[in-house]
Amino acid sequence: MTFRLLIAAALAAFAAAAPALPPLAETLISAHAGADTPAEVETLMRLQLAAGRYEEAERTILRLAELRRPTEPGRARALVPWRIYARARRYEVAGLSQPDALARAFRELFASLPDREMVDVLPWYGSNRDRLRAAVTQAAAACEGRPVDACPAAAELIAARQAAATWAYLMPASEPLLRAELERRFIVEDDLLIPTADGARIAAILIRPRGSDTARLTALLNFTIYARDDWALADAAKMAAYGYAGVVAYSRGKGRSPGPAIPYEHDGADAAAVIDWLAAQGWSDGRVGMFSGSYNSFAQWAAARHRPRALRAIATNASNAPGIDTPMQGNVFQNFIYPWPLYTTDTRGLDDANYDDRARWAALDRNWYVSGRPYRELERIDGHPNPVFARWLDHPSYDAYWRRLIPYGHEFAGIDIPVFVQTGYFDGGMVGALYYLREHYRHRPDADQRILIGPYHHTAMQTGVLPTIAGYEVDRAALIDLQDVRLRWFEHVFHGAPLPEILSDRINYEVMGAERWRHAASLEAMADTRLRLYLTGAREGDHYRLDAAPASGEPAQLRVDFADRSDADYEAAADALDTRGSILFASEPFAEPTEVAGLFSARFEIVTNKRDIDVSVSLFEQSADGRYFPLSSYLGRASYMADRTRRHLLQPGRPQVLSFESQTVTARRMPGGSRIVALVGVPKRPDMQINYGTGRDVSDESIADAGEPLRIVWRPGSWIELGLRR
Repeated sequence: MTFRLLIAAALAAFAAAAPALPPLAETLISAHAGADTPAEVETLMRLQLAAGRYEEAERTILRLAELRRPTEPGRARALVPWRIYARARRYEVAGLSQPDALARAFRELFASLPDREMVDVLPWYGSNRDRLRAAVTQAAAACEGRPVDACPAAAELIAARQAAATWAYLMPASEPLLRAELERRFIVEDDLLIPTADGARIAAILIRPRGSDTARLTALLNFTIYARDDWALADAAKMAAYGYAGVVAYSRGKGRSPGPAIPYEHDGADAAAVIDWLAAQGWSDGRVGMFSGSYNSFAQWAAARHRPRALRAIATNASNAPGIDTPMQGNVFQNFIYPWPLYTTDTRGLDDANYDDRARWAALDRNWYVSGRPYRELERIDGHPNPVFARWLDHPSYDAYWRRLIPYGHEFAGIDIPVFVQTGYFDGGMVGALYYLREHYRHRPDADQRILIGPYHHTAMQTGVLPTIAGYEVDRAALIDLQDVRLRWFEHVFHGAPLPEILSDRINYEVMGAERWRHAASLEAMADTRLRLYLTGAREGDHYRLDAAPASGEPAQLRVDFADRSDADYEAAADALDTRGSILFASEPFAEPTEVAGLFSARFEIVTNKRDIDVSVSLFEQSADGRYFPLSSYLGRASYMADRTRRHLLQPGRPQVLSFESQTVTARRMPGGSRIVALVGVPKRPDMQINYGTGRDVSDESIADAGEPLRIVWRPGSWIELGLRR
């Protein structure tokens, strides 16, 4: 049965069971009366709603908001629509019609908020209905066909169903209420088509504060390929609430813009055209800043490359650098990006249904891996054309195709505007963020660029800092409002307000496990000493030793059979590392607490039997109880290590040196008893390009090119060096 049929079947089952659910919810409420964690209180709230106890549910929502506010203020604000639902249903019970009940509750709980509070709720006023229905299906599956009242997971089942019911009630009925409220507070223009020099037209949304007709405003622009008007309205309204002209413009071919959508290729020039247009408007003070993250950070650097006169500042987060971190990192293509061009170009908006079809993409990875077919045939295996990805594969070097998208080399020297960057230790966008940072400093030593780094994930700027991430309980010191820092930085740049104290130096980072922020003048200055650890061939259990001095004796060796696909369904054990195609090196435990900080560097003296290899290095802290904590990493193709623009193949059988630095940084205070573990290997797995080592274009290689198994010998003198702060 297909996924969609499963959803339909689950919904049909719920419809049949609906009359019995309120009494069951009543029964389950008593079992959850002692709820005290946010997750338990949320389940209680949904049970109360399902049972029709709307007044109690609203009190529980307020309690849940108080629980979340200290560590997850965004999720506390996200409860406002739930409170509106509870109150509207109470008004219905009292005799109001559904439209009147919803309008009254909306007026009391949303329209009454001050501008700056309202715009913080606005991004949470919506949901992905497909995902809600999928959650219902998943919860139903846990009952394994048993009647709801006999299911141990009945509370979760009712909670999932109530979420779907809540948002079905609220949306789209709330859309005209939201629109009217926006227009009451702001001047909203959401039908703009801004012309470019080559005849394209860029769809844009512009929101200005009411009462600003005679004032000159600075514009803050988010240029994005993610064409969703609800997201755009929320972003633009946020900036308008703080006294700016908030603008969101879409890549050409997105939204109301005619023509095909093509990621990356036109965005720099098009964003520059939008900036020029904004600066020429009667309400403009002639200054434009840019903001937002991921792909939208790329658009900021792409615009800066064109140096429009009105662009005075960019504020990036989770930065994407095409050709550097995606679709390839270290010139190695990764499968996670394969669905993304389809997601962003197959429709005028976003193709959520296919992008969220995890089963499809997991099957594609596995089928490709098992088949041994060339990487270039991914779209044939999927059965759906992916011309953008195919075009990317034609550029495995960081060649002119990539270099024209963002500043390159000396072009960074011309970027003389302030730059604010936010990234996180758990953010894949750190690779791009550090690339821009280092290249800007390299070519313009006096660059006004400041970076903020903490234990944050990719969308922390948009959705808020998580109190727990990947099992790590985030330090209280790191639980800050990133959007507030960004706005205060803009106030500093455009209105002369004091620089936020947290940005007191170029590199501003939270030390995980230490409950403190540090500030440094450079990435190198994050550490005040270096520790060099040599890769040895001395075995201790499941790992080789990392020693403070080179060791004699047999060196460490790795053997990888590229023709073997017996690991297609490999799953690492819980709390274990994925050691496929890799070997482990481990240091002695540190006797005292030790702060690891900054980048790591490596110099491998190797002998291999292939003309090329891909190298993956991940550093971990292994605590005294055996648990692993990720620190920093590197992924790269050996033939591009010296020059990402031109390939230099290896000489099989001869000693050669591979030198590189990590693409991410860390700052972690390790307790005494912890040690450093390095997972060193070559990628051979379903979610990444496989380099068979022939020297041909890797996208054209197949399992027929596997030949004899890969062998790598790490000669004495190979080392990894990390930064410490004493």
